[in-house]
Amino acid sequence: MCSTILLVHSATTKAASINYLPFENAELGRNSNAYLSIYGTPSIELKEAFVDEIAGYAKAANEKWGIPTSAIIGMAIIESGYGTTRIAIHANNIFGIKAWGYNPPNAWQLKGQPNEDYEAVPVLANYGTDRVIYDETQRRDNWYRKFSSHQEAVNYLAGSLLLNYRYGFARDQYRDRINSGWSNEDASKQFLYDIAEAGYNHLGGDYYRNKIAKVMAEWNLYQYDDKGFKDIVGHWANKEISFLASKGWVSGYQDGTFRPDEELTRAQAAKLISNFLELTPTGERVQFSDVSDSFWGKDYITLVAQHGVMNGIGSGEFSPETYMTRAQIAQMFFNAGFYQKVATTKTSQFNDISKNYWALTAIETMKQEGIMAGYPNGQFGPADPVTRAQMAVVMYRIYQK
Repeated sequence: MCSTILLVHSATTKAASINYLPFENAELGRNSNAYLSIYGTPSIELKEAFVDEIAGYAKAANEKWGIPTSAIIGMAIIESGYGTTRIAIHANNIFGIKAWGYNPPNAWQLKGQPNEDYEAVPVLANYGTDRVIYDETQRRDNWYRKFSSHQEAVNYLAGSLLLNYRYGFARDQYRDRINSGWSNEDASKQFLYDIAEAGYNHLGGDYYRNKIAKVMAEWNLYQYDDKGFKDIVGHWANKEISFLASKGWVSGYQDGTFRPDEELTRAQAAKLISNFLELTPTGERVQFSDVSDSFWGKDYITLVAQHGVMNGIGSGEFSPETYMTRAQIAQMFFNAGFYQKVATTKTSQFNDISKNYWALTAIETMKQEGIMAGYPNGQFGPADPVTRAQMAVVMYRIYQK
């Protein structure tokens, strides 16, 4: 990506001093031209380099904050003219994000732009239509947040501005639509409509959606959106798995599958609950004889053991590759403290759980909390293996509670 960044920056550096005002240039200095690319039409090479650069930042932002990747790139293209507007060149502000106020900190002033304040800005001279000279010292409507890089601008947009009280709902609805089966294209365009209607663009949702949809289609920006797991479409746990994946709590395999009906191993369970609880190392030394330093799940196993969420099976072993049972899952969530009140019953409501069963309290507590239930035949099935989909559903229920 470094080469593409250099291409974009080298192409714009020469233009960095171009910021004509109406009295300096009869055409380029027009008020309405203040927002346009200083090149008129950027070269295809510059466009390609810009899209490639922003795509990397946008994908990372999507993974962290959930804003659709295609929308971020499309917004950057339209708002910055592929990084060639005066705002983009002078302030690395590729989204036209304003910083309202009189000489606000960490901001750059776009001199000569049309008056956008509801209060009149003093006019010093008028050279004709679209060539008005304003008193720039008395303006608060043409200051733009200054960023150190395009990446910082993307992170601010996706991780702060679009998650605030005004626009945050749009991200949540985008995620819900994806989980309910909407295509990436339709969900991303609807996201743009929603934020524009909420005030992001004064021309409204239809205008903003249609305008950015054109460049999203031109560059096939939907290719950068998260496609989800290809084997959960139509699956009974699709909603729960997709939601947990959007939060970064579950992950799939390199072939793009989640394998929802595969049985869950103890090592996989350790990873899931570690991510879910955001466990951090305590420094306590933990060692299991059957977990080598090179084993992929060693760090997760260490974390759950340090925090007492999962324990070994005895004899100094963890048994990472054996499958989790329903009783073990109940005990794990009980150990993690997912309950309001511990069940005090001395006997089980399930006919296959004896009063001396090792996980009796955990099972009854999880049932009492509405997190885990039994079968219609009155059994709990404590030794039944748990699938990856079932684990996801239980985690989702806990999150909802």
